[in-house]
Amino acid sequence: MKQVLRFGLSLAISAGILGLIFRAAGSPATEVVRALWTMGLGTWAAYAAAQLLQGWLRAVRYRLLLAGAGASPLPGRARMFGVTLARNMFVDMLPARAGELAYWALLNRGEGVQSVDCVSSMTISVLFDFLALAGVLIFALAAPVAEAGGRMALAWGAALVLAVVVAGGVALFRGPRWASRGARFLPVRVRRTRWVAGLEGFMEKLSVSFDQVRGGGVLGQAAALSVGIRAVKYLGLAAAFYGVARALRPALADLPVWQTLVGLISGEGGAALPLPTFLSLGSYEAAGAGAMRLAGVAGADAAIVLLGTHVASQMVDYSLGGLGLLGLLWGRRPASPVSRAGGANMGRRIGLGLVLFLAVLGGIFGWRAQRKAGAAEAPGAGEVFEMGAADRAALAAVWRDRRGFMVWSSTMYGQHDLVRMDWPSGRLVRLTTHPNVDRSPKISPDGTRVAFARSRAEWVSFRDNDEWDVWVLDLENGQERRLAERGAEPCWSGDGRAVAFQRGGREVVQVDMETGAETVLLGHRESRIWTGPSLDPLGARVAVTVRGGRRSTSLFAVPDGPETRVAGGCQLAFVPDGRWLVLVEDGGRMKNRICRVDRNGLDLKTLLDMPGEWSHEYFPRVANDGSLLIFGASRGGHEHDIADYEIFLWRIGDSPDRAARVSFHAGNDQWPDVWVQATPPPR
Repeated sequence: MKQVLRFGLSLAISAGILGLIFRAAGSPATEVVRALWTMGLGTWAAYAAAQLLQGWLRAVRYRLLLAGAGASPLPGRARMFGVTLARNMFVDMLPARAGELAYWALLNRGEGVQSVDCVSSMTISVLFDFLALAGVLIFALAAPVAEAGGRMALAWGAALVLAVVVAGGVALFRGPRWASRGARFLPVRVRRTRWVAGLEGFMEKLSVSFDQVRGGGVLGQAAALSVGIRAVKYLGLAAAFYGVARALRPALADLPVWQTLVGLISGEGGAALPLPTFLSLGSYEAAGAGAMRLAGVAGADAAIVLLGTHVASQMVDYSLGGLGLLGLLWGRRPASPVSRAGGANMGRRIGLGLVLFLAVLGGIFGWRAQRKAGAAEAPGAGEVFEMGAADRAALAAVWRDRRGFMVWSSTMYGQHDLVRMDWPSGRLVRLTTHPNVDRSPKISPDGTRVAFARSRAEWVSFRDNDEWDVWVLDLENGQERRLAERGAEPCWSGDGRAVAFQRGGREVVQVDMETGAETVLLGHRESRIWTGPSLDPLGARVAVTVRGGRRSTSLFAVPDGPETRVAGGCQLAFVPDGRWLVLVEDGGRMKNRICRVDRNGLDLKTLLDMPGEWSHEYFPRVANDGSLLIFGASRGGHEHDIADYEIFLWRIGDSPDRAARVSFHAGNDQWPDVWVQATPPPR
């Protein structure tokens, strides 16, 4: 029962700290998950390689210290590597470095090494880890710390670690003998008790083991290996930190190394504290963010990036540690220290396990890359159904006495073409007949033209940002003209005199309708991809979905002005009068909901979350008079290329269940827009 209560307490403390972090950073847990999912394969590979290298260096150091103590049997290099990988996993898993005991258990129980030799090599290694850590802190102290508090924190940290090293050195190399000699002054009756006699004998043997290590000439080599271990470890953690930062908080990806080290070292110190937290979640982030705040970094941003770093590192460490354990169980321990065949087999098996692990990891990332590339071929046409009387009545109730039309992209004729439905007639007509893909139609403010993107090949996935041109269709005469090459996702300016679009995801460009002159509103920025631009009808700003390492919805002053981050999600767009914006955000019934924010990107509120089976909402657009919302929704399918999205129309302010279905087609319908005819003044 006590264990259950202790486990529950650790979960509650970790959840409480993480809840505070999410609230302060303004980021949900899903954003951290998404950042890890979108983090580049190079970052994962760099951290995994660093962990393998530092694990091997630790194994070499452990074996060196065991050999110096005269340990017999001496485990082979491969088995020592397996023990070290498993030890690294347990150290991450348990607080206050209790995971170090796993090293003793694996060596003593699994490899037959005497307890005194296990303890001596383990404790000396911990001492050298602290010595190397002090060196790193002193190095960071020499850097130009942004605030005096940061320099003071580093100085106190270095002094504390050095004090621990000195006290630990004395305790290790003198303490066992002093304890053994001190036991002689105890009463004879006490000394004869089993546990006191056993402890006295163990301390005597431990002091001999320490003396053998110290006299074996291996301490200098162990110290040098410790420096290498620390350097490789923090290089790997820094790679993970910068990879997560690029996805979550790009500004932190530009931090100098010394500021990053402050957070990583302090986080490790927080995880080593005897606090009842689950897998050190919360204590690591709080300690690291607090230190980075003293060093001039925003604490909330540092905490959320450190959380992502922590989770990413544990995913890799637990995977490698599990492989190490499997290798130890799979490979039999050699019968004698001179037997090398078992060690060779163990090495081959661990190597095979690592190859399989990397193959699975590569397969996952390959699948993800293929998924992000979109569908490889065009979807089928799908079956068209007739709108029933009840559905027509529901649509009429949304339109009321308004008149107008809707356009969207549909595969009902075989390939993605633009279609139009007029109201109140309900007449459906095909607007385009080109064999290539027509997508993302946007109706001009005066309702006379439609801007859209057309693929440069017969089939191009919507996830491809490059192979498109921007076209304009005149609704009065049906004529089409190409407005710009290499552009997608067009939108109109408030006065209808220009169209903006994204070019290759690298630029947001505006083109004048009359002259064709192009102006770059947002230029290339490292690791940022611009999608779904929407011009502020009141001027001087553009709303975009930011992809790349980090997905967000943001507002930018143009040209190339500062960013105002709005939320996560996607498809942020100004309503026609510019008073507010609409977007798709996580958190609805089927993971999505349509939200609204004010024109400054604040006060996020749910606008619509559909009841029933059609509740995976996307593609929201508000009518030119601000009264209607048109959007697409599926029954759970997500892929924009091929999922069975249907078009719905909703009068803003009504209950969600009064949204009316517009399309009745088993194929793919998406990116709708709606235009309402102005009501003539009463005579």
